[in-house]
Amino acid sequence: MEVWTSSFSLQKGIANAIRRICDKQALKPILKESAEELKIYLFSQAMQTPKTIIQLLEKFDYSQLVPKLILYNNEQTGSISRSDAALLLLLNQFGIDIILYNPSGHNDIEAFLTEALFDTHWLEEVVFDQEFKEPSLIKKGLFSGFLKNLRGD
Repeated sequence: MEVWTSSFSLQKGIANAIRRICDKQALKPILKESAEELKIYLFSQAMQTPKTIIQLLEKFDYSQLVPKLILYNNEQTGSISRSDAALLLLLNQFGIDIILYNPSGHNDIEAFLTEALFDTHWLEEVVFDQEFKEPSLIKKGLFSGFLKNLRGD
């Protein structure tokens, strides 16, 4: 197991987030999985948080902004797994706002997380195999304004 070299306050924040996800048990259990087994699963998944995620958490200035994670799931590289959902749950408990966009409209995190944790918004049209395209500079400015509105700036 790798020891995280982040600051003490970040380590304490991560530890509290891990404790909360284990206590709340917002991840749906699988076949005959006991509450204790679910806690162990969540804890073990949290201990496997990728180093790149930890480094991003270390770099973010939480006093200035609420971090946002935007995921684009067009299902071309696979589907969201239970371990992905556990990581998203941890990041959300740590204070990160998560937006998951799925142009095909298929369920993804709904299979793993309790419905009270998220809001679902349906698009007027469903699109399959929709490629992600970088927005133009004008759209980036509009999108940046949208995120500022989400933050309340």
